[in-house]
Amino acid sequence: MAANPGNPTPPPGGWPAGIDPARDLILTPRRLRGLVHPIRVRLLNLLESDGPATASQLGRRIGESSGTTSYHLRILAELGFVEDDPEQGNGRDRFWRTPYRRSGFSFRSPDDPGDDETIGLGIQYVRLSVDAANRRAMSFVDSLPSRVEELHTMPWTFSEISIEVTPEEARALSAEVTAVVHRHLRAAGAPPRGDGAERAVFQFQLLPDEEVTP
Repeated sequence: MAANPGNPTPPPGGWPAGIDPARDLILTPRRLRGLVHPIRVRLLNLLESDGPATASQLGRRIGESSGTTSYHLRILAELGFVEDDPEQGNGRDRFWRTPYRRSGFSFRSPDDPGDDETIGLGIQYVRLSVDAANRRAMSFVDSLPSRVEELHTMPWTFSEISIEVTPEEARALSAEVTAVVHRHLRAAGAPPRGDGAERAVFQFQLLPDEEVTP
């Protein structure tokens, strides 16, 4: 795995909370060319969260043929987002992996202030990411009828709280929440802990309230 994914210069305020530029890939608007496609974003997310996989395995996860996933994986490889995993390949099955730990996106790099085209790509990428988060949330909601016996005890939660913060306070809050969550991170492809822990996803949004009445 690459020690440094060739990241750009950080902005004055630093990278978003939780990003380690030595191990993580920092996406900026210009670096999104070729990536902003629903299938490619999903494939990249799966490889980052679950570790190496073949095109067939990934295809089953997202409901696409192995031919379709192979095509998009080759494009991702040409762009440097994924690579062959020689430790997993056996001559018959080709495994893919990411050459970094995880990726994060920022509009704030001084090396890439963005233009109309690349800022548009950034907005598309954010939209795809939000759509993916919503899909995960609705998948859980759809599972509730099968969880009737555990509804009164399960720890999973949705919440929305109105707050008031300055930009500096918002950055500090994001860093604090991220630090807490990172204590529970799992490595991609790691086996189950075996102590009753189950895999979960933490979704965190800190946004200006666009519905406030002027």
